[in-house]
Amino acid sequence: MDSHRRSCRPFGAQRSLYDLLGGGAAWRVDFPVGGAVADVVLWRSTEVAGGLLAAVVASWALFYCVPGYTLLSFVSQVLMILLTVLFVWAKAAQLLKRAPPPIPLLKISEGSMSETAEIMGSFMNKVLEDFESIALGKDSSLFYKVAFVLLLTSIVGRLADLITLVYTSAVIVLTVPALLERSEHHIARFLKKASTCAQACGRVCIEYKCKMMNVISEKEKLC
Repeated sequence: MDSHRRSCRPFGAQRSLYDLLGGGAAWRVDFPVGGAVADVVLWRSTEVAGGLLAAVVASWALFYCVPGYTLLSFVSQVLMILLTVLFVWAKAAQLLKRAPPPIPLLKISEGSMSETAEIMGSFMNKVLEDFESIALGKDSSLFYKVAFVLLLTSIVGRLADLITLVYTSAVIVLTVPALLERSEHHIARFLKKASTCAQACGRVCIEYKCKMMNVISEKEKLC
């Protein structure tokens, strides 16, 4: 059963899309954040993924359909209103001798900070190692890949501004992987048929080429 599932995956992948995004059991030990990311991206955590997608679409509609609103002004106004309400509530509670507003303890644990710093440090070290490999000419394939990505980013950057690109990327990340996972078998079946057709066309072209070469050789003999 497991071998049948692997054979039905696109490009013959040995691991599922969930595992590739960091959701596998082996990945959770080395990169525990990957499991949560994979759950959100592939809509295993439906409420979180739906909330993020709704927030992205709503913020894009707000900043692009309502004139005069930008991300900085919106965040500033929301924080100003929130702090004003809490401040007035706290002062009124002191005067009336009531309970203060129920504000949770806002504190980042040392474990979370060290884990985040470790992940960011590992990522930056990997980027610096790749940069060194390219600068010293050690990895030609990596150079071509990075150059292609930078060229593509430059082209996309000319067509859209940074905010639109961020919104579009967020929507794509929250929709395309989930659709690919649900259509995995159909995509694999289509790719298999396309590969079979391409191989058949290749054989026909080779046979036609051989026949044409035979015809040409026979004409040269007659001449």
